[in-house]
Amino acid sequence: MGSRGNLRWALLATAAAQLTPATAFAQSAPDEAAAAAPGDEIVVTARKREESLQDVPISVQAFSSAALERAGIKDFSEVAYRVPGLKLSAERAVDTELFIRGIGSDIQGAGADAAVGIFVDGAYLSRGTGSLLDLYDLERVEVLKGPQALRFGKSVVGGLINYVTKKPGDTFEGRFEATYGNYNRLDVAGSVRGPVSDTLSLGLVASSRSHDGYAKNLRGGDEEDQNMQSVRAQLRWRPTPSLDVNLAADYTRHRDGARWVDILIPGDSEEVTYLGYYAPTIDSLPGFVLPNRNAPFKSADPRSGNHNFTGFQNSDMYGVSGTIDWQAGGGLSVTSQTVYRDSSLTAREDGSGMLFNFPIDPATNAPDITSAMVAGLDTYLATVPDSYFDSGKGEDVTQFSQELRLRWDNGGPLRIEGGAYYLHENIRRAEDVNFLFPDYQAIEEFAFAMAYGGTPATPSPGSNHTVTTSRNDNVGVFGELSYSITDKLTFEAGLRYAYDHKRYSNNRSGVSFEGEAVNFVVGETRSWDAWLPSATLRFEPSDDVTLYARYAKGYKPGGWTGEDANTPAEALVSFDPETANSFEVGAKLALANRRLFVNAAAYYTNYDNLQTNQFLSPGPGMPPDNFVFNAKNGTRAYGLELDFQARITDAFTLSGNYAYSRCNFTGELIIDDEGTDLDGNTCRRTPKHAFNVAANLDQPIADNLVLVLGSDFQYTGANFFDNPNTPILKFDSEILLNARIGLRDADDKWEVTAWAKNLTNELNFTSKLELFGTIYSTYIPPRTYGVTARFRF
Repeated sequence: MGSRGNLRWALLATAAAQLTPATAFAQSAPDEAAAAAPGDEIVVTARKREESLQDVPISVQAFSSAALERAGIKDFSEVAYRVPGLKLSAERAVDTELFIRGIGSDIQGAGADAAVGIFVDGAYLSRGTGSLLDLYDLERVEVLKGPQALRFGKSVVGGLINYVTKKPGDTFEGRFEATYGNYNRLDVAGSVRGPVSDTLSLGLVASSRSHDGYAKNLRGGDEEDQNMQSVRAQLRWRPTPSLDVNLAADYTRHRDGARWVDILIPGDSEEVTYLGYYAPTIDSLPGFVLPNRNAPFKSADPRSGNHNFTGFQNSDMYGVSGTIDWQAGGGLSVTSQTVYRDSSLTAREDGSGMLFNFPIDPATNAPDITSAMVAGLDTYLATVPDSYFDSGKGEDVTQFSQELRLRWDNGGPLRIEGGAYYLHENIRRAEDVNFLFPDYQAIEEFAFAMAYGGTPATPSPGSNHTVTTSRNDNVGVFGELSYSITDKLTFEAGLRYAYDHKRYSNNRSGVSFEGEAVNFVVGETRSWDAWLPSATLRFEPSDDVTLYARYAKGYKPGGWTGEDANTPAEALVSFDPETANSFEVGAKLALANRRLFVNAAAYYTNYDNLQTNQFLSPGPGMPPDNFVFNAKNGTRAYGLELDFQARITDAFTLSGNYAYSRCNFTGELIIDDEGTDLDGNTCRRTPKHAFNVAANLDQPIADNLVLVLGSDFQYTGANFFDNPNTPILKFDSEILLNARIGLRDADDKWEVTAWAKNLTNELNFTSKLELFGTIYSTYIPPRTYGVTARFRF
């Protein structure tokens, strides 16, 4: 990291020591204990029923409503920063990339499934739309790590995130908050819920968030700005003590700026080297290597510069659901959940991040660089970057799901649970690309012109349009037996059958990146199924100790990618289903009169046919295409996770999380015709070490006045952005520091807080990409700060 990095660490260590009585937020131990009396615990629904976090035999990290509010968490990216072992690698919902314990997916195309799922009240959300939902006034957010197949309907192999909404009850309550901060941030939000009769309750949540861009296109327009509105409504009807009916609806609208693409390293381009075999050499370009090819176009400010256009990310999402819980008597309970969701997302971005200061040819929608070609090689190299990439993507998704669950528990040693699930998805994904990769043709033209005279011809731009669709049906049936062998020892065994049926199509036209005309429409229908067993042994020697061992098999169906296919045959190349066998042992301890909670989990997961995405160039001068491979010879992930929360005094809590994660390929995995083997490589987005340290202080300073202080510090170890472990695409270790200070009244009716996020203004990465030797990068938000006022009634 160098002397500057060491100095930064020293300063942060000093700050952390001084802020220790004032730090932090979310953890997997019971966060509500920080706001209530010792012994209070957070309740989770990690197994589709309410259980104490300290009793549930599974690795769960939960963020309570109080934790979300204290941290000022408004969207999922801020949750991801605070979960060691979870990586969010893209900021576009069209291509959301989530990884847990080294396992995730960045496979693009309508025919592919996610490895990490996002759920709302236990209902699966298709695609990446869940990353755009507003998190204001949720009951909690739960992060379950490892394969989850038994109870959550749609099986996921990497883990899941479950948003749990607040249900209206018998007590009237409301809240309002407003925030103003730098970048002209203005957030307002409010909620109200309560009874309207003896049997009927209503709830309403509305929020609006906006800020100027974190990056600026100097040719006009902000990037990474935000304009979001969201509303959620619930109607709860309880005509009898045994019947609970909840109807819910939500709508979220985004009109945001595109992510900012920066040139991190201009790089030496060798993409035209082979031209020396049949084209005349150019003395000024030894070996045809172009040193620091894009240096003239790199901006000094990583968040500001000249781009070809200002992009956008727009989305409209809504959903309705109905949930019925019926206590039928005799220990039998029945739950039915019906969900319909619709989402439309569009995005356009300047993928090359470099200005072509030339007019756009309306016939090709690409720059016309004729003037630079006529002016000569030196002018060309100084004014024409090596890549123009106008990328537009969109997804339209509708889904319907129905789940029925039955549970029998009459208080005896045997409990039985089972159910059936159905999901139907219609996915339409469109990609429009206007591109120009001039160097290959340009250098050849200059070489011949310099050797034999004449004027070099202008390289030809191209464009292509692809629509992939997938109509998917997922059916699942599950059952589980739980038997208390003794009052301290319980054994559970479950089995799920999962069936997936997909109807896929690919409609592609235009010009491929290789310069060949493409025009085809193809389709295919395939089905996959799997039997997914699970077993758990739980031992509770006392009310304060839970020990468990768990086995679970996970599954993800096969599919297609094909967005960049050049032939009908390529468009229909499919990949096989992915399965995982996961073993986990854990301990959950409540110590010191339940003022200290310590949770630990160790896991080992073996993946078969892991679906892994690679970007490989089809040839010199051509950008990489998207290919999917199955790691048939095995992939293993293993590690250790530790969480703790200590209530040091009635006013001060200290908490932390740590994850040691390893994931690597354990057999031959050839990814190209040149024999590149990933055997032994580390799985992408898998930091070996990651931790979060946090604390919170609520200190009375007058009869009715409380001082609130807090900060949290996150560390993420070095990791690779790609499976080939390319050194130039490696993420170095990163840190993140947040802090806040405020006042509230003793009855918690109001609070005013000043806060800062990314306090040291770290330039942490969300992605890296190499193209023709140049490294492109995107970043997390810069330092932000503001003041938030909250009122409760």
